[in-house]
Amino acid sequence: MALLIHSVMPRSLAAKNGIHAGDIIISINGNRVQDFIDLQFFSSDCALNFEIQSSTGESRQILIERVDGKPLGIEPESYNCRFCHNRCVFCFIDQMPPHLRPTLYTKDDDYLYSFVFGNYITLTNLRAEEFERIAKQHISPLYISVHTTDSGLRKQMMRYKQDFDVVRRLKTLSENGIEFHTQIVVVPGLNDGEALKETIRTLLHKKLNTLSIGLVPVGLTKHREKLTQLTAFDEVRAIELLDIVEELKQETERDLIFCADEFFVLAHRPIPPKEYYQEYPQLENGIGMLRLSMENFKSKKRSFLKDIKKKNQPLLFVTGKSAFSFVQEIADWVNSKFDEPIARTQAIRNDFMGELITVAGLLTYEDINKQISPRDNEVIVLPNSIFNHEGVTIDGKSQIDMKQLWQRDILVVDQLFEDWDWI
Repeated sequence: MALLIHSVMPRSLAAKNGIHAGDIIISINGNRVQDFIDLQFFSSDCALNFEIQSSTGESRQILIERVDGKPLGIEPESYNCRFCHNRCVFCFIDQMPPHLRPTLYTKDDDYLYSFVFGNYITLTNLRAEEFERIAKQHISPLYISVHTTDSGLRKQMMRYKQDFDVVRRLKTLSENGIEFHTQIVVVPGLNDGEALKETIRTLLHKKLNTLSIGLVPVGLTKHREKLTQLTAFDEVRAIELLDIVEELKQETERDLIFCADEFFVLAHRPIPPKEYYQEYPQLENGIGMLRLSMENFKSKKRSFLKDIKKKNQPLLFVTGKSAFSFVQEIADWVNSKFDEPIARTQAIRNDFMGELITVAGLLTYEDINKQISPRDNEVIVLPNSIFNHEGVTIDGKSQIDMKQLWQRDILVVDQLFEDWDWI
């Protein structure tokens, strides 16, 4: 176990003390270093004794007196993410069509990524010494995919080979001061109803350090050949789930359960007020995005209107079916500020993934292009959630590609309505 140094910042503490790119950190103050979390954890003291091995194999000791707040200036090598070895019956990645960019097929299940990025993990691939490390270094909070606390049902749904008691592991983490947000992908006929009630009651037990419970509906694409037959949520099932949650909140007097926006849309119920989401602990899970977008729009709408008036062109808002009502409200407000309507909204049917997929973030250029009919000089308004961090859609089209193919301006709006960019 050791950590390769990728680069050292010029004139940093590390550089001034003779640490170079290509060196290997063996230990800090006698503690073995294996990754970026170890480096951060063990280098937090003021007096640091580095055991370094050079690229030529020469070992040396380097003593560094660290000043509070001053970075060491060490950039470690890229971290190799740990992948998921479960075969969950509801796994969304298994339902992806072929020939997309490779990153869309990545199944990460890494506890360090969970801590740093809020990615959900199953805990099933952790060894005893890794649980010990989590406790020792206080790697908290974690984000844990529970799905059900019934061991037999969890094994059936996630299809791992070994026996695994998730509740026992959660208790051990809690006893060591580790807190966690939890996720339940709810599958009708499997972990809903009474099974869901029991799971929530267990997670809300006072002996567990549960920070939040996020409920999300199973996502089913049309690409499920040879996969387990599952049932999607509909209006009736969504209403039943929302009623169960309200019942359990009153029963337990705990307000830690948060339901995905899709449940309210399916049940034809209003999106809850901002108080329901508290500090939005499940936002990375997509829970509360519509409400936060609504709140942000309230504070940004004057600036948005000013930009639109400056551009002085009609707008076509494009979205998925789930967010259509919210986006239509924006278009209606914009229209109320003009003598004649200038904005309209179109919900795009997801032919690429299947009609059961209604979130905007999984729309492709191809589906949008086939279904819209822009009018003269009309600006196409797109949610930024359809692009990755490089500005590319699932089917490989960039924002510039779309602007050129459509030969018109594009307005890309942040999915939380915090910002927007004219392309």
